[in-house]
Amino acid sequence: MLLFAAHDPGNKNKIRPVYEHALSLGHEAQFLDLAINRGPMEFANARKLIEGKETTAAILGSSSNQGEWPLIRAFKEIGVPTGMVVDIGTLSKIDSMTPEDFPCRFMVSNKGCYEEVIRLGADPASVGVTGDCHLEVLSNLVEPDESETVREHYGLAGDASVISFFGSPITQDTVDAVVSLAESLSKIDLDLPSVIVRPHPRTRHMEVLELTCQPLPFIHFDGDSTISNRALLAASLFSLSMASTVTLESLVLGTPSAFFQVGWDFNDLNQLYLNLVDVQRIRTDEQMHEFVASVARKDGSALTGNVENHRGALARTWKVVEELMAG
Repeated sequence: MLLFAAHDPGNKNKIRPVYEHALSLGHEAQFLDLAINRGPMEFANARKLIEGKETTAAILGSSSNQGEWPLIRAFKEIGVPTGMVVDIGTLSKIDSMTPEDFPCRFMVSNKGCYEEVIRLGADPASVGVTGDCHLEVLSNLVEPDESETVREHYGLAGDASVISFFGSPITQDTVDAVVSLAESLSKIDLDLPSVIVRPHPRTRHMEVLELTCQPLPFIHFDGDSTISNRALLAASLFSLSMASTVTLESLVLGTPSAFFQVGWDFNDLNQLYLNLVDVQRIRTDEQMHEFVASVARKDGSALTGNVENHRGALARTWKVVEELMAG
């Protein structure tokens, strides 16, 4: 049996296509959501979970709470091959571990992440730039146009300029960013701007963010997430995040996107995304104005570097899984 496990939403997105591919090929496989089943994030429980199971290989995410590591240690203890998918960068995910802790293989999403893992002491032969399977699946989806449904859901005019904005886990940072964005957009000549503010899944005290949004012109708080990210992004003129893989999803879908870093302390969050060198950072009103102007010119967004690594990601990742199963 193959075991797949991850905690953070982004990590679950990255490994789920591999799990589904395994099932499609007839392999017995289990997907363990560590955000729901938290027990195995403790070593004793991880050992108990895998006891007596004939696991051929384990593929795990690399979440910021390091919740997958007890399972890696438990599998290593009984000699089961392990692989870890590391997205974007290593900060807070594996940088506190030693090479003795490391899995058999690392599957990383970009060259910068590859170099970070090597600097932490991993054998270069154990690390491969496999890319982002979630982005590959997203890019291949053929979905109906839901823009009308999106506009109806938020009560927007048919000619509104929809802008999707994705917050950070820290409520006050998101509040500061939303206020700054409203002020910045008020200085730009844009037809009927309508900003949909979508909180981060880990946001606490969402009512504070909602109260902040209510009096601001053209700002709409979206607390229920009834509309999928994909549908919202596809219906948007452009999207902004405070630093998130949602920006990569937007670019893959063909919707221009950037990290909005005006009016709030972005340094800590930006550190986690340093390897996304191709994503534009907006840090001044002038840069915001030029970004909107480029959208109006339909300059488009070149899928280079990190974003482009999604092409062929599933095939490259599955090759590593096959090698792990072969021992």
